[in-house]
Amino acid sequence: MPARSTRRRRIFGRFLLLVLPLVLAFAVAETALRLAGDQAPGRTSLGTDDSRWLQLDKSDQLGWIFPPDTTGYYRSGGHPTLVTTNPWGLRGPAVAADSLTRKVLVLGDSYAFGWGVPDEKGFVRRLEAALRQEFPAVPIECINGGVPGYAIYQQTLMLDYVRRRTPIDAVVATISLANDPVDDLRIRRFAPDHLAEFRYDLRDPSSATARIIAASRLLTLLDLRTTSLQFSLTNTNRECQTLACESMTQLAKVCREAGLPLVWLIVPRAQEIRSGPVWRGVLNGATDRMRTHFRELAADLKVPCLDLKPVLAKTQAKQDAYLAADAHWNEAGHRAVAAAVLPVLLKSWPLQQPDDQIRSPAEPINHQR
Repeated sequence: MPARSTRRRRIFGRFLLLVLPLVLAFAVAETALRLAGDQAPGRTSLGTDDSRWLQLDKSDQLGWIFPPDTTGYYRSGGHPTLVTTNPWGLRGPAVAADSLTRKVLVLGDSYAFGWGVPDEKGFVRRLEAALRQEFPAVPIECINGGVPGYAIYQQTLMLDYVRRRTPIDAVVATISLANDPVDDLRIRRFAPDHLAEFRYDLRDPSSATARIIAASRLLTLLDLRTTSLQFSLTNTNRECQTLACESMTQLAKVCREAGLPLVWLIVPRAQEIRSGPVWRGVLNGATDRMRTHFRELAADLKVPCLDLKPVLAKTQAKQDAYLAADAHWNEAGHRAVAAAVLPVLLKSWPLQQPDDQIRSPAEPINHQR
């Protein structure tokens, strides 16, 4: 017994020698950070308080949306985006009021929105132009329902938001492998009744982990410095994928019940197409497994699904498909996406000449497929 007791004391002593310097270093760093200033490092919030930039309005129904009938620059990384909104707060012109115009609603986040490119150069307007060229006798319009930061969960909300205002004939929805799963995790904390209170925190602010980190300047600083890595790892975990699949299934259900053709666009991470930091490249395997999972879900739900990875890789091999120092497409990327989407959409949406039937927002068209 004495020998065992001596061994335990020796192990405990070594443990103290190992831990004590770390504790002291933590205490010194924490004290230094507190003496350096009264405020802990801040986090990026939705939109920006700088009045020089176009602000996103909070919305009880959607979470957030642009103000209606407004023109201004939206702060989008190093590529400020000039945005003109219609009366519904969506990027682009006012939607035609007549009942004969065929309308395609494009859903998604910053990729559908057209981050960093002029509206006419984004794939939504390019798709609209291609459809009009394909069917010159048919009035056709593409509605840009993409809003920066939206999760897949919000796509169904946006579909309902638009259908309350006008009939829709087809839906194209982008599914971003870079952030949509984790965005679904974050939006669900506030859905369905507190969407306007949304915060971008990666973890639940009410969790014990979040409270411990918030109480420490050093842990807050370390947390901020590793946010990108934490974000990528969380985005590919099982919980986020499950929530994303639930939202995709709900969107498919709503479209099926309304008789609306639906096409999914699987948007790859930029690091899958072009080189990036080594640690981000390591995540490509997890991203590819997630891609396979989403494609299998699309097959089960019988939803046409276009994986944009080959499309963008082919474009990138010839010229840059992405904005400089940014994970979003440039004009060449948007042009390639629009060209790839057109045949897939037309295959699922048998476009016909307009008829004289008067439609209302509450009475969507039932397509014969």
